[in-house]
Amino acid sequence: PHGCGPGDVVIVTRALEANLPNLWRLNIQTGELKQLTFGSDEESASCTPDGKWVFYAGAKASDVFPHIFKTSIDGGAPSELAHGTVTPPVVSPDGALIAYGRSEGHGTDARWKFVVQRVDGGPPVREIELPPTYNGERLGWTPDGRALAYVHNTTGNTQNLYMQPLAGGSPIQLTHFDSDLGLIPAYAWSRDGKKLAVTRARYNDSDVVI
Repeated sequence: PHGCGPGDVVIVTRALEANLPNLWRLNIQTGELKQLTFGSDEESASCTPDGKWVFYAGAKASDVFPHIFKTSIDGGAPSELAHGTVTPPVVSPDGALIAYGRSEGHGTDARWKFVVQRVDGGPPVREIELPPTYNGERLGWTPDGRALAYVHNTTGNTQNLYMQPLAGGSPIQLTHFDSDLGLIPAYAWSRDGKKLAVTRARYNDSDVVI
C-alpha cells in the first residue's frame, strides 16, 4: 500500500482473475475500492501530497517498454509522461516534480541516470549520471526535496543507502552496513528528516518445508 494525500486513501495493487496487477484506490475508513488502472502490469504508485494525482509505471500494447503515466485519484484516462527502460516514478515532497531512473545503452555499455521532470510533463529539468553498477533500486526523495535517496550494492551482496544531491556532486553514503544482512528492501524518513528507518534482510533466506 502507498499512502495518498492527507486523508484516509491508500493506493494498493490487486491481481484478480486475469492475474494482471492493477492499481486500486482504497478508503481505509469506509472500505470503498475503485480501480484506477487497467493495464497489464502496474504495481507501484506515488501520489502528490494533496492526494489528487497518481503516478505509476505501466505497459502499452504497442511496445515492450515501461511507460510512466499520470492519472487522477478519481480515475479516468491516464496521460503519458515518459517511456523507455525506466523505473517507477516518485513524487517530490512539494508535489512539483517526479524522479525516476532511466537506463540507456545495452550490455556492458548500459548506464543509469536519474531523471527529474515536472509533474505536468515536458522535457527533463535535470539528469544525473549514476555509477555503472546501479540497477534502479528503491528510489526516493529526502524530506527537504534537495536530494534523491537510493539503494546500491557497495561490495559484493551488501546494500547501503545513498543520497544524491540535485545540485550535483558525488553521492553521499548514508548507511555503512557490512554484515551478512545484505538487502535493504525498504526505508523511510521521518517528516522532519532527522530520523531514518531501514529494513534489512538476507539474500536467499528461505526454507523448504513439508
